[in-house]
Amino acid sequence: MSPPRPDKTIDDIFAEFLAAQEAQLGPKTYARYEGIIDLYRGYLERYWPDHSREDYDAVTRAGGTYCGTYGAADIASGFSEFLGYFMPHKVIAGNETMKAAGTVVNKLTRWLVARGYTEVEEAARGRVREAARDLPASQKLLDTIDDWIEATGPARSGKEIEGHFVIQRVEPKQIWLESLLGGDSEIGPIPVPAAIARACKAGWDIGGVVARTRAGWRLVEVWNVSP
Repeated sequence: MSPPRPDKTIDDIFAEFLAAQEAQLGPKTYARYEGIIDLYRGYLERYWPDHSREDYDAVTRAGGTYCGTYGAADIASGFSEFLGYFMPHKVIAGNETMKAAGTVVNKLTRWLVARGYTEVEEAARGRVREAARDLPASQKLLDTIDDWIEATGPARSGKEIEGHFVIQRVEPKQIWLESLLGGDSEIGPIPVPAAIARACKAGWDIGGVVARTRAGWRLVEVWNVSP
C-alpha cells in the first residue's frame, strides 16, 4: 500500500525552489543549480534514503517514484550521503560541478528552513556545510595527486594493495593509510609533496593502488578521493 500523498511532494518543492532561483540568478548559474537538483533527484530515486525495500516495492508497483511520493520530511534525508558519497564516487565531473553541488545543497537547506518546509537540526546543517566545503577540496586533491603520480609515479613492484584506504594521519610530506579491506593496519609512511600532504585530511577515503617498493611505500594509482 502506497503512503498518503503529502501536500507537496519533493518534486513540487524542487520546482518551487528552482523557480525562486531562476528569478534571482543568471542563466548560466541557474543551469548549474538545475543540474545539481537533477543529480540529487537521481540520487534519491536510486538510494531511497530512510526507506526500506518494502517501501520501494509498494511505491514502484503502484507506478510511483520517491520524489513524487514523499514530501518535505524526506527531502533533506540524503544531503550528507549525496555530497560525501554519491558525488565523488558516482558522478564523473570536474571540480566546478563538485563545488556547485555544495553551494546548491547549502542554499536548498537554508531555503527549506526559511520556508518552513523542514527543521534541519544545527548539527545536521553543520555536517552539510562541512561536506559542501570538503567535496570540492577532495576533488582538487585528486587532480593534484593524479598530476603528481603521472609525472613521478614509481614502477609497480613488490607488494601491491588495491582498494580503498582511510587517511590515518598526515605529517609534512608524508601520509599514512589504513586499508578498508583489512590486513595492513598501517601503510606508510608514503612520501608526497608538501602541498598534497597539506590538502589531505585524516579520515578521508582514497581509492587506488599502493605498492611497497625498495624505497618503501608509494602511491601508484589513485582514482578517487572523498571526504
